[in-house]
Amino acid sequence: MCMDRRWYHNVAVSPTPLISVMDCVSCIREPTEDDILLIHQTTMADEEAIQELYSEMTLLYSVLERLRLQKDKHRENIRRARSLLTLARRLPPELLARIFEICAKSGWTRAPVVVSQVCSAWRKAAAFPHVWSYLFLDLRSGNPTGKVVFWLSRVQHAPLHITLDIPLESPSLEEVLSLLIPRSKQWHTLIIKSVDSTTMNYVLRRCNFPLPDLRQLDVITEMEGSQGGPVNMSSLQDASRLSRLLIEQPNLPQWNNFMKVTKLHIVLSSSTLFVPSINATDWIEMLHALPELRDLTLELSKPGTRTYNDIQRAVDLPHLESLTLHVSPEVNRILLTMRTPALRQLHLRCSSDPLARPHMPSGAHLCQFLESSPCLQLLELYDVDVQRIDFVRCFELLPKLEELRLHDSDIADEQLRLLHGDTGHCPNLARLDFRWCNYLTGSALVDLTKSRLPPNESEDRGSPTMPQTRQINEVAVINCLHVKEQDVLDLAEMTHCRVLIRSDEDHCYRRGCCNNERYRQRLRLRHNNKLPKRVIL
Repeated sequence: MCMDRRWYHNVAVSPTPLISVMDCVSCIREPTEDDILLIHQTTMADEEAIQELYSEMTLLYSVLERLRLQKDKHRENIRRARSLLTLARRLPPELLARIFEICAKSGWTRAPVVVSQVCSAWRKAAAFPHVWSYLFLDLRSGNPTGKVVFWLSRVQHAPLHITLDIPLESPSLEEVLSLLIPRSKQWHTLIIKSVDSTTMNYVLRRCNFPLPDLRQLDVITEMEGSQGGPVNMSSLQDASRLSRLLIEQPNLPQWNNFMKVTKLHIVLSSSTLFVPSINATDWIEMLHALPELRDLTLELSKPGTRTYNDIQRAVDLPHLESLTLHVSPEVNRILLTMRTPALRQLHLRCSSDPLARPHMPSGAHLCQFLESSPCLQLLELYDVDVQRIDFVRCFELLPKLEELRLHDSDIADEQLRLLHGDTGHCPNLARLDFRWCNYLTGSALVDLTKSRLPPNESEDRGSPTMPQTRQINEVAVINCLHVKEQDVLDLAEMTHCRVLIRSDEDHCYRRGCCNNERYRQRLRLRHNNKLPKRVIL
């Protein structure tokens, strides 16, 4: 675009000749009347020149402002033009709708409403029914009935994932249920949160109809109701595809109709002073009704408030592959009530403060339990400290162990030496994760990793028939007192050495106990960012 610049003034030339009074009047002698007149005339001429310059400057400022506005318009046009080429514009509506669905699933409850107001392309993607599949209803505030009507009009026939948060008094509960129940065949996930069991039982009784597509059920209640009864789940008779159960309540659940459940997560919560013990008979009867169970988690919401009533019986769980116990040390005896020949992962975590000494019964119970679990591949002991002799016994019972995780454990170099070389225990061990292990030295980890390295062609490590152990693929060391920086560097020469927690799914992520940012920062600075690539920071 060519611009007409003829209106520009030659700012190098003054509008009036500039006369210096110093050239006409001498500063040595006293000024005469002619000098005084000349000075007044020169002053008036300069003042008139200044006014002309002000006028010209005002004109130039207005031109400058107009040019600035034109420049901003061109920049905005460039921004809009480039926005047409962004990835968000080029994404197919189906993929964009899937992203919106993930946002809603992650807990952003208003995601479908917000994204539909961004632009026409996003509004088109937000029109897909499955974007509205996740319905979060807090009956404490707002207009839940209106939200249900609006949401159901958008979701059409897509699957429904419903979350109901119910207070003690909820006048709109009946109306909300009357709107949701006709869509029961679309229910895929149902999460019910209530303060007491009376309200929970009322909602469950209203759900005594076929739920052919229900896959996940979460029942969360804080205390028993005014009627004193526990949560009764017998109303849910026809949920043939239900496979995931999360139960959070003061007592163990009782049922006889969830034969196909494969994943069970139980949280024993209590908001009262009296906390009942865990009854082994109830535990065994509960598991007897779940023959297809593959993933089991038992968690105590309050540390150190539960006891366990022992019984000399055990239940067979032939398909169980993952077991997580987040309980107090006294409840670890519950291990003896289960026989799990197909178990692959065992996470044993302490819900109370760590003890100052090893808990002898926990080690004995663990060893006895492992006798019926020969296929275990991952063992995690989180604040569960056992005697060192029990570590030896565990290593002997775990020929297929691939990953060992220890948090605040008293394992020492002597036990680690049992894993050395081709003749060591746990020949399949490939990953180690040690945190707050204050008796273990870094040199012992280096020696273990070195002993598991593959043999060189020039070295003879025994006869060809000698069993070969797996190489250590990764070693994690976090807040271990006797593991020095040089040990980390030595480990990184042979394998991946991680000084960082795994991800936000890591158990330490929520607790914040292994956040070693300052240590990792010092490690970077001391080595001038020239750390080996296999140090995972």
